[in-house]
Amino acid sequence: MNVLPREQALDPRLWETPQMREALARHDIGRVFALLRRSGVSQRQIAARTDLHQSEVSAITRGREVQAYQVLARIADGLGIPRGYMGLAYAGGTAAPLPCSPCSDSVKDGPVRRRELLGIVGKLVVGSALTSADITLISTDPQPTPVPARLGAAEVDQLRSLTAGLRAYDIAHGGGSCREAILAHSRWAESLLGADCTDPIRRQLLAAVAEARTLAGWTAHDLGLTTEAYSHLVRAVEHTRAAGDPAHTAIVLHYLGRVPLDNGDPDEALKYFQLGQIAAQDAHSPLAVAFLHANQAVAYAHQGHPDHAISSLRRAENEFAHAGTDEQDRPFARFFDHTALETAAARVHSHLGLHDPAHRDQAIIRLRRTLDHTPADHARQRAFNLTWLATCTLAAGDPDTGTQLGHQALDAVRAVNSTRLLHHLAPLATETAHHRHNSDVNDLAHEVHLLRSTAA
Repeated sequence: MNVLPREQALDPRLWETPQMREALARHDIGRVFALLRRSGVSQRQIAARTDLHQSEVSAITRGREVQAYQVLARIADGLGIPRGYMGLAYAGGTAAPLPCSPCSDSVKDGPVRRRELLGIVGKLVVGSALTSADITLISTDPQPTPVPARLGAAEVDQLRSLTAGLRAYDIAHGGGSCREAILAHSRWAESLLGADCTDPIRRQLLAAVAEARTLAGWTAHDLGLTTEAYSHLVRAVEHTRAAGDPAHTAIVLHYLGRVPLDNGDPDEALKYFQLGQIAAQDAHSPLAVAFLHANQAVAYAHQGHPDHAISSLRRAENEFAHAGTDEQDRPFARFFDHTALETAAARVHSHLGLHDPAHRDQAIIRLRRTLDHTPADHARQRAFNLTWLATCTLAAGDPDTGTQLGHQALDAVRAVNSTRLLHHLAPLATETAHHRHNSDVNDLAHEVHLLRSTAA
């Protein structure tokens, strides 16, 4: 650690520039350090004030992330940064009011500014154009919300309720429709870990933060942001481990495995699913074991191993039959129901059915059954299943029905903001190429090509 004497406090105006406030709110400590260096604060001074080695300051400035709450708090306190600017809890058991930017107190609430705002409203009402000075006056940088000094069950329930609402929106409209809201929500959830609470509430909070992180990772995956998806999901694993909940860990590992699986790497996916099996067995959770086996079955189908795929699928169905209803009531597992298992089975037979008529027939039966039981507001899942149903129907030699289903699938895909769905059209595009003699299928192929091109 550095033992240099601390010098006089840094100028508090350093924290009030728009660039600095944005970096603080995002916990972009590398950017904070870089801005300080531009203002004449040396790397040596930063290290001394924050109890970091100069090599650590250098690494952070070059891009190493700082995520540990204790380190963030030490940096804030050492540099004299108001904790509220970083969404951190205040020391001493009470949440202090946020210091205001120069324009936020005397200027914001002053009579002069209020008269100017009234004049701007008047311009808007009569249809006059605003000047650049008017726009500057009404522009403001939102201040971070102070973290509560102490949390209880009510706050954790509120956090989970908002996560559930955002998850439902993602399911209905795709990750692109709500990603920014989910990112803000997950950052806020993470900041709550700095608040004081009892040990039982702490475990509940960690689980709730893991749910928010999982959702952030899943929406990133839905938009093709693979690196970001991994980052969020690994943090979710960290939180479930800290909460002491191996069943929850297993479910998050299922999501982690889906990232490489959906990106064409079933070998890597199987490794995550196998790690998930370890956690699921530790938890004695038949539900988690069932869905990890189901996804292993899909991975084996991707590899072209039908025997392994069907064996894993049978084990999944057997484990699911032994799962208690109490497991499905847990927030992180509510979507792992019989319809979800049937969907996984349909995916297995769909992949195998591209080369095996027996599996293709089974895929069509299961896909139709799944579509009958998938709620209407699960639009993304319905789009996936319609796409596979159209693909398998064309492969079965029924171009008329396959074309009709294909157009239904494209309409469903267009209604959802999901890059993953657009990439998922590849098997349908391949299958339409086998029917070049059919003008209706050619029209469908053209529409598929146009839609897939929007993902580039």
